Amino acid sequence: MKPTHDATAPCPAPETDAAHGPSPNGSLSSYVVSRLENEILLGIRQPGERLDENQLARVFGVSRTPVRESLQRLVASGLVVARRRQGLEVARLSVVDVLDSFSIVARLEALAAHQAARRARSEHFDRLRDTHQACAMAMKANDEAAFYRANLAFHEAVAVASQNNILQDEIRRLTLKVAPYRRTITAQIGRMQVSVEQHNRIMTAIIGRDGDRAAAAMSEHINVLGEELADFLHVLRATDDAFPSEAQLSG
Repeated sequence: MKPTHDATAPCPAPETDAAHGPSPNGSLSSYVVSRLENEILLGIRQPGERLDENQLARVFGVSRTPVRESLQRLVASGLVVARRRQGLEVARLSVVDVLDSFSIVARLEALAAHQAARRARSEHFDRLRDTHQACAMAMKANDEAAFYRANLAFHEAVAVASQNNILQDEIRRLTLKVAPYRRTITAQIGRMQVSVEQHNRIMTAIIGRDGDRAAAAMSEHINVLGEELADFLHVLRATDDAFPSEAQLSG
C-alpha cells in the first residue's frame, strides 16, 4: 500500500479546525494528533511507516514539543508503536489481530446501527441519505478514493446517529487501526456496488426504526469472517508488507 499524498511536503498550520489547524480552544498537540489520525485513516500514512519528529514538525508547521506530545498520545492509544531499532512507526497488525479487530468493529457498529434506529433524529436521517448518495455517485464513477471517503462518512453518520459518545469513541479508535486493511477490501472488484446495496439496507432499517434489522444489516456488511475470508486474506497478503513478521512485531 503506497501513500496517496506527499506526506513530506510542508504544510504550515492554519488556524481553524482539526483538518486545517488548531482551534482557539485546542492545543498544538491535539492538532497534530488529529492530523496524523486523519492521514492514517485516509491512507496517506501506512502501517510500518516511520514517524520522525523533525519531519513532522516541519510538515505541520509546529515545534518538536507538540509533535513529541502527540506521538506519546498515539503510542498510548496503540496507533503508533516504538521499535527498538526503527524508532516510532504507524502500528502494523498481524493477520489474527486484523481479523479480531474486524470482528469487534462489526459488533460495535451493529450496536450503533441498532441504537441509531431508536434514537436518530431527522437531521441524522438527512446525513445518512447524503453520505449514502455520495457513495453511490463514487461507485458509478468508479472512483475508489472518493468512495472510500464517502464510506467513512456513512459509517460515521451511523455512529453519530446512535447518540452514544462512548460507542462513537470506541468505533473511531478501532476504525483508525483497521483503516488501511478496510481500504484494501474496498479496492476488490465489485465491492463498491455491494457496499452501496448494503448501505441502503442499513439506512432503510434505521429510518424505519427497525433496530434488529439495522444491526443485522450492519453486521453482515462489515463481518469478513464468512465466505469472503479467503479472498480477504489473499488480497491482504499480496499487499506491500501489509503484515509484519513476528520479529518485526517484537521490534
